[in-house]
Order: sequence, then C-alpha cells, then structure tokens
Amino acid sequence: MKQMKNLMKKLSISSLLVYAFALSASIAGAAPVSPTGGWGYQNPPEGVQTDIEIAIMNVTNYILGFIAIIATLVIIWGGVQYLTAGGNEDTVANAKKTIAAGVIGMVIAGLAYAMVIVVSTIIL
Repeated sequence: MKQMKNLMKKLSISSLLVYAFALSASIAGAAPVSPTGGWGYQNPPEGVQTDIEIAIMNVTNYILGFIAIIATLVIIWGGVQYLTAGGNEDTVANAKKTIAAGVIGMVIAGLAYAMVIVVSTIIL
C-alpha cells in the first residue's frame, strides 16, 4: 500500500513537472520571432524577404511545438495505460516505458531547441 502511495505521488509530481514544462515551452515558443525583436510577428510588405535567422526560428518553433504536443500525448497515453492496468505487471511495465519515452521526447525537443538557438547565434 505504501509503495502504491509513493508511486502515485511520484507520478503526480512528474506529471505536474511535465505539464509545467510543456506549458512554458508552448508559451515561449508560441509566437514567432519578429524582426523588431519583440514577441509579436509583424508581416513584412509583400515582396520583401525576411531575415534567415527569423525564418529558421519560426520553422523551429512550429516543428518543436508539434513534437512537444506529440510527446505530451504519449505521456498522457502512458498515464491512461497505467491507470487502467488493473494490477497487470506487463501493462504497468509497458505504461512506465511509454511515460519514460514521452519524457525523453520532451527532453530531446528542449535540447534540439537549445541547439538551434546556439547554432543560429554562432553562425548568424
């Protein structure tokens, strides 16, 4: 019984942390980078090309936002599997692997975002 309480406590805390990470990532990456350096996007006049750094950051924001959504759905699916396991050890083990894969996906997405920022800052 105590083991189950500890496991549920850890699962709740990790779920909150993942949700907080996903929320902060979606807030930070929601708005495309603007040429003026602010958070709002300003469309340039027709025929005027945007800066390459801005274009790279916009594409990166959309792709990594999509990856974060997929990773969040994987974590939710693992949680549903865990909650509906009914004590079946194989299903519980599969659910834990699914949750771990979702968390690893979130970490990789965060590292990819950091890498794009560092590379674009150094190169451009």
